[in-house]
Amino acid sequence: MMEETAVEESFGKRFQQMRTERGPLCVGIDPHPELLEAWGLPRSGAGVWDFSMRVLDALGDVCGFFKPQSALYEEYGSSGISALTATLRAIEDVGALSIADVKRGDIGSTMSAYARAYLGDGPLVADAMTVSPFLGFESLRPALDLARERGRGVFVLTLTSNPEAGPLQGAMMADSGRSVAENIMTQVAAENSTSASQGQLGHVGMVIGATVAERMQGLEEVLQDTNGPILVPGFGAQGGTSQDIAKLFGAATNRVIISSSRGILRQGPDPKGLQETFSNNLVSLKAILAG
Repeated sequence: MMEETAVEESFGKRFQQMRTERGPLCVGIDPHPELLEAWGLPRSGAGVWDFSMRVLDALGDVCGFFKPQSALYEEYGSSGISALTATLRAIEDVGALSIADVKRGDIGSTMSAYARAYLGDGPLVADAMTVSPFLGFESLRPALDLARERGRGVFVLTLTSNPEAGPLQGAMMADSGRSVAENIMTQVAAENSTSASQGQLGHVGMVIGATVAERMQGLEEVLQDTNGPILVPGFGAQGGTSQDIAKLFGAATNRVIISSSRGILRQGPDPKGLQETFSNNLVSLKAILAG
């Protein structure tokens, strides 16, 4: 049986502190093959390692959140996993929070193993991980509980930017009369209720795309009740703007972080290009998402 590690601060508290100190912009470390080629790097584990280290060297002291996309490391096998492991440790070393973008979702002992891999004490441990609830929200219980015990977080896929998700996430559930997305939000709120009663942000967050304004209609009130961090992809290359995000989240913008990957990474490998683009995006977001 795995020993529990004492935790001094909750993920919600660490999230808010980091957002206040370094701002609401999250850099997705996504070593797409075309970016590796543009940066003059090989399509290999060594290439994704070099790519990741260059991103962190350029932005590690100004960005508070980094989100490495696991699949883009996994495709290179063991050397890619080694690069992902090194990237997660390097994010810790620069004092930022890591979000392992793994979108894991399974049942029973398999979900428990995924939780231990990314939220436990192993080499792939991150400050938070993304998870998929579409085998049933309660299937995520191992990750939800381990994250709380270890002072780590989970971000539950809720309303995603890809258009084919609309029919599924907006489908009405026969037992509750709620849409799938509303049901997820309601259960996130329940997981974070103890933290809410203590005046703190909870450890269970959501992934909500920057381009889902139509699908958010009617969910504004339950969104406010969730009391968790909100990770917003779809900014920049996928078409989301600062103005879109401010309108979409309203009063909840004070717990939103916006993820941008290709919109920033295309300015590399020149460190100054990465830094200037990050800084410009951050200034724009702070002006609109202040809170």
